[in-house]
Amino acid sequence: MIKFTKKWGQVYAPPGGKFEEGESPLDCIIREYYEETGLTLINPKLQGISYWKDSAEGIIFVYTADDYEGNLLSASEEGKLEWVKFEDLEKIKQFDQNQKFTPYLFKDELFEGKFSLDNKCKVLEYRIRTM
Repeated sequence: MIKFTKKWGQVYAPPGGKFEEGESPLDCIIREYYEETGLTLINPKLQGISYWKDSAEGIIFVYTADDYEGNLLSASEEGKLEWVKFEDLEKIKQFDQNQKFTPYLFKDELFEGKFSLDNKCKVLEYRIRTM
């Protein structure tokens, strides 16, 4: 996880980012994860899709992986990198939306979330379903 130090107020989030031209969601997470951590994900698996809307709107593709190659960087441009045990994910301060879908990670089913957010990324309404 990245613990943001400059923006977002000391909140944790998994590595990720925006698509570059011509990238698929899988291409994007492999590139972003490597750029932000120094690690190459082995066989990432799509775990969920989360639609969000505030003054803008977007879709987050959530991937998990059981293995990686490489050496973890100590920090990224975004903040400090920290290993967080799965059982501790619900205890750390995450973005409100991410906190809500954390229980759906690492399960044998895909999830879909739909979130309405305020201008500070707080969840106003949401629905999560498994598929």
